[in-house]
Amino acid sequence: MLKSRGKMKIKELAEILEVSERMIRVYKDDLEKAGIYLLSERGQDGGYYLDESSFLFNLKLKDDEISALHTVRGFLEKNNNFLLLEEYDNALDKINAATDFKGQDNKTQYYLTDSSPNIKLDLEKKKYIDINSAIISRNKISIKYFSLTSKLTERIIRPYSLFIYKGFWYCIGYCELRKKVRDFKLSRIKEYKVIDEKFEIPKDFNIKDFIGSNSIFNDKTYKVKLKIKYPTSIIVSESIWGDKQKITFNDDYSILFEAEMTGKPEIISWILSMGSSVTIIEPKEIINEIKKEVDEMKKMY
Repeated sequence: MLKSRGKMKIKELAEILEVSERMIRVYKDDLEKAGIYLLSERGQDGGYYLDESSFLFNLKLKDDEISALHTVRGFLEKNNNFLLLEEYDNALDKINAATDFKGQDNKTQYYLTDSSPNIKLDLEKKKYIDINSAIISRNKISIKYFSLTSKLTERIIRPYSLFIYKGFWYCIGYCELRKKVRDFKLSRIKEYKVIDEKFEIPKDFNIKDFIGSNSIFNDKTYKVKLKIKYPTSIIVSESIWGDKQKITFNDDYSILFEAEMTGKPEIISWILSMGSSVTIIEPKEIINEIKKEVDEMKKMY
């Protein structure tokens, strides 16, 4: 909390953590024994704050473990929607200084990505930090949110958790307008304000259960079977496209592709991208959807 919010009073910390003010002082002593030093300031605007110059040494990291962190850094840079790259770099600099790392800097490696979210990174990062802080302090948020069904609406939400899905950050929280737990795509939050109203997360809330059964992420599963001609067959065989994937090569280097896949729009777009190289065997629903799409395309030309 001190890292995300800065200076905080003992009383405020105690209320949020639901412990006594005496226990906050005990926690402070325990942290200092671990090498994390908190500073304090008296007066009306006083409180505890973090000594930013202190960080933990003796990490006992091996060179290959640090090298893995550098490799991840290159991947995060190319996936330029990663909001905390600057913070990652700062942490990596401290690790390098503490361990005297002498490994490669990954200039021999290169990363290609197919697409990334069209967002303003600095604005999205501030949004992420503010919402995460509200989750920690249990403050409600007033938002103006654009949804595909309701367009732009004003809501008050109780933020429970943040997670990333297909390159976009989402907030899961209780929507006081809809009277239920919903997911909110951060890029569609057009305006927001953290308000001075507290809430409690229900004890029976579980993010995995929500994602698995109550949101857009629980897509219908299709058993897809395709015959794909050469040379597209070789390209397709080099990647994993779905669960329980099975590829059978024929004598002419064509393949029989079988897999369980989710997300009907993505499946249709992927199949259409292969053009005349693919024949759809199953499922019937996807065949019918692609026929409709092809018919609409014919009308345009």
